Amino acid sequence: MPKTTRPLSNSALGNSDRQPAGRKLASRHAAGIASTCLLLAACSGADNPLKLGQERSGDREAQQTAQMIEAIKDVSRQRAAGEGLVKRFNQVKTLGCFDANFSVAKNLPVELRQGIFAQENEYPAQLRFANASENDDTEKDFRGLSIKLKGVSGVPLWGVEGEQDFLLNSHPVLFAADPADFLDFIEATRKERLWQYFLNPAHFYSLLVVLKGREKIANPFAIRYWSTTPYRFGSDQTRAVKYSVRPCEGAVPDIKVKAHSDFLTDAMHAHLQATPACFDFMVQFQTDPVAMPIENAAVLWSEAESPFIKVANITIEPGDTSAATRANCEAMTFNPWQSLEAHRPLGGINRTRLAIYSEIGKFRQEENARR
Repeated sequence: MPKTTRPLSNSALGNSDRQPAGRKLASRHAAGIASTCLLLAACSGADNPLKLGQERSGDREAQQTAQMIEAIKDVSRQRAAGEGLVKRFNQVKTLGCFDANFSVAKNLPVELRQGIFAQENEYPAQLRFANASENDDTEKDFRGLSIKLKGVSGVPLWGVEGEQDFLLNSHPVLFAADPADFLDFIEATRKERLWQYFLNPAHFYSLLVVLKGREKIANPFAIRYWSTTPYRFGSDQTRAVKYSVRPCEGAVPDIKVKAHSDFLTDAMHAHLQATPACFDFMVQFQTDPVAMPIENAAVLWSEAESPFIKVANITIEPGDTSAATRANCEAMTFNPWQSLEAHRPLGGINRTRLAIYSEIGKFRQEENARR
């Protein structure tokens, strides 16, 4: 599989930016990225064929990550000049936040009983639905779904004990295959010359992802979401998965909401007035280390070769939809590294997130405290 296809989703970093709470990975994230090649199996290619679940970091990831952090800060300042507060870099518009129940499926096969899925359990959850970049809901855009589980046993890799986060997008691949491409995208954004990124032949795949992935939707509860990046599944180093969330069969009512700039929020509320929202939470196992790469987030993992398997159910009941609830939602943070070791983030895009979320989270808090 060529490293050629490097794609786009305005959610390449996920949707938020928690400052770490002193976990061991957070305290040495920059050094960790720089030394990843030494910790992983060999970083040369031909002499060491890829294995299932294997990571191979680039030799410039630490430098690229540092450059991305500075560029994101500049872009955030540019945007805040006209808006006041520094907002999230992507998935900027909250469509709705909801309390939910995350229920692990019963009678899972032994091989699926890993991490939070190790036993039948129910976790209270909070879900945030968002537009990636558009403030007008009638425009085409990527949509994001962020999930935070509470009451999780075990020490997380980063962040707050008792929580496990999952970040998903409304398209199965990203517009940036790896940290190098995402850095190019952010630099073009900073210079306000985004067209240069897409007109670069090396990034033509990104344009195709954007054209296909940006869509108009009628109800965020009625569409499917994907993690796009891979994650460990259990203690076996050869097991990697991607996640997906899809509406339960027959769970989407026929509702009609007049389109306007904030109509997707209205659509979700109308849905909940008719019936609870229901989703299947699924995993897809990597079965080929080349055709289903860890290090290229622009490559689609074939569902024909490896179908998604349901491991949990998510239910949203009608609840508080006040302005205060939305304000609290806006202050929430989600991070793929807010995770148990059994669900460790994998691949270059995820590795850069560790440092970026830490630094941008601190930057956002400090900037907003001065405003």
